[in-house]
Amino acid sequence: MRRRLILVSCLLIAVAAITMFLLRVIVDEVTVQRMITFQEAEPNSQVVWKDGETIRAFEYAFRFGKKQPGIVDVAFPPYAVTLGNRQYFLWVSDEYEVGTYMKQGDTGTLYHLQKSSSAKLQSILAQAYSVSGNASAAEGEAERNMDLSFLEGRELHDLPNESPSPTGEGYAPAYLDSHLYTDDERLLVELINLRIGFMHESNRDELMNLYTDSAREARQGAGSFNGFTVTSIRVDGEISINEQKGLFEATVRTIQSRDGGDPSSTLYVFHRGKEQGAVWRIADVD
Repeated sequence: MRRRLILVSCLLIAVAAITMFLLRVIVDEVTVQRMITFQEAEPNSQVVWKDGETIRAFEYAFRFGKKQPGIVDVAFPPYAVTLGNRQYFLWVSDEYEVGTYMKQGDTGTLYHLQKSSSAKLQSILAQAYSVSGNASAAEGEAERNMDLSFLEGRELHDLPNESPSPTGEGYAPAYLDSHLYTDDERLLVELINLRIGFMHESNRDELMNLYTDSAREARQGAGSFNGFTVTSIRVDGEISINEQKGLFEATVRTIQSRDGGDPSSTLYVFHRGKEQGAVWRIADVD
């Protein structure tokens, strides 16, 4: 009997030691920046947390993520996260239950977060970035030629609706007024409006058609689709359109609320190739 008690005690000690090892946290802060490209961070977007609860939320999210098979080509990340000497690119969105991340230096390999971790990190980041900040426009704005043919045959929304409007079936969606913008900017605004409409309708197939191929790839297997209604929206600052090495990139920052909630900052990123006939697509929404 005594021998059995000793064995049980040793087993319990071993289990406790393993648990402590798995749940250990050895870093004392976590740093997050919003990204414009893989290499460039949004100015004045750095946030640092030193409280144990937030550090553990990020630490456990990355520690218990699930590696996805294959190599993918994805759009640039909404966030870069630094934990001690480890760095990650992080994708979390209110459109999907499951977020993804990539280890810096291991480009092409994605990991899925657990649902609980995705919700926790999304809540932390939403609170941290609830106060709007204008991203500075990049220098050397390139000449733009927009192709509006992508929108032909679609119902376009150009009347703003700046207040929550509950109807018998829920809230009515708010849209941006495309007439307030130049020809160069109008396509981007209409893509935002189309996204708002498809999110309100929970029309995943049509919504995915608005995204770049890499953005669609990154969203595959990301869990169930959650539609919502944008109940107020306005553009915050200037619309930026710039030429990158292999494509054109545009960013539009908005202040918007969903389902009648508090307004928060949302960054839309668009890409268009340089080949003839290329059209704008949504690369990311943060």
